[in-house]
Amino acid sequence: MENERRSGIEHLHWLGIVFIALGVASVLAPAVAGSALMIVIGFILLIAGIVAIVRQLNTDASKEKTIGLILGVITALAGIAVIGHPFFGLAFLTLLLVGYFVVEGVWKIVVSFRYKPASGWKWLLASGVLSLILGLLIWNQWPVSGMWAVGVLVGVNLLGAGLALVTLASTLRRIARQR
Repeated sequence: MENERRSGIEHLHWLGIVFIALGVASVLAPAVAGSALMIVIGFILLIAGIVAIVRQLNTDASKEKTIGLILGVITALAGIAVIGHPFFGLAFLTLLLVGYFVVEGVWKIVVSFRYKPASGWKWLLASGVLSLILGLLIWNQWPVSGMWAVGVLVGVNLLGAGLALVTLASTLRRIARQR
C-alpha cells in the first residue's frame, strides 16, 4: 500500500512537471499551441460527426434520422474546416473568449457591489475589472490576438495546474514522511 501511495505521489509530481513544461512552451510559442489546440478540437468534431452519422444510419425513425444526419454532417464538416484552417478556428475561438471575458467581467463587477459590506468584495471587483480589461484588450487586437491569446491562456492554465500538482505532490510526500 505504501509503495502504491509513493508511486501515485511521484506520478502527480511528474505530471505537474510535464504540465509546467507544456505551459512554458505554450506561452513561448502561443500561435503553435493555439493551432495545435484547434487541430485537436477539429479532430474531436470530426470524430463526433462521424459517430453521429453512423449512429443515425442505424436509427429507424425517419424524422430524427434526417435531423441527426444533418447535424452529424455539419459537425464533421466543421471538424474538417478547423483541421484545414486552424487559424480561422483560432480567430473564432478568440471571439468567444472576448465575449466570455467581457460578460464575466461585467457580472463580477455587478455582483461585487451586492457583497459590498462583506470583507473581500474588492477582490471580486478587481477580478471583474481585470476580466473586462482582458476581454477588451483581446478585442482591440482581434483578429491578430487569435495568434497569441488562446496559446497564452492555455499556457498560463497549464502552468497553474502544473504548479498545483507539484505543490500537492510535495505536500503529500511531507505528510507521508511524518507518518
